[in-house]
Amino acid sequence: MSHPQSCREPNCTLSYREHLLSISYTSAAMPSRMVTRTPNQPDEPTAQTNIREKRWERDMGAFQRLLKDGYMPKQMEGSALREKQGETRYDIEERPVTIDYSDPR
Repeated sequence: MSHPQSCREPNCTLSYREHLLSISYTSAAMPSRMVTRTPNQPDEPTAQTNIREKRWERDMGAFQRLLKDGYMPKQMEGSALREKQGETRYDIEERPVTIDYSDPR
């Protein structure tokens, strides 16, 4: 499909599909929803979902940097702590990380 006419960037190289894939919705877009409902998971307040998504956003950046540096962490979650506290390859790839889920930072 061709480039969308609604795009206002003069030198945009994104395809129509890429423009559509860039659209995302967060729980903040629906403030009237007090809980986030995920299939096969217990209901959770929207505020907790927002905190978790902020933590995931930070962890994803750290995870990608660790991969780029040649490390292979077992999971994305906790990568920001691994990056900050890890001193050796073992610390980054193998050592368990205790994540404080109540801390939104």
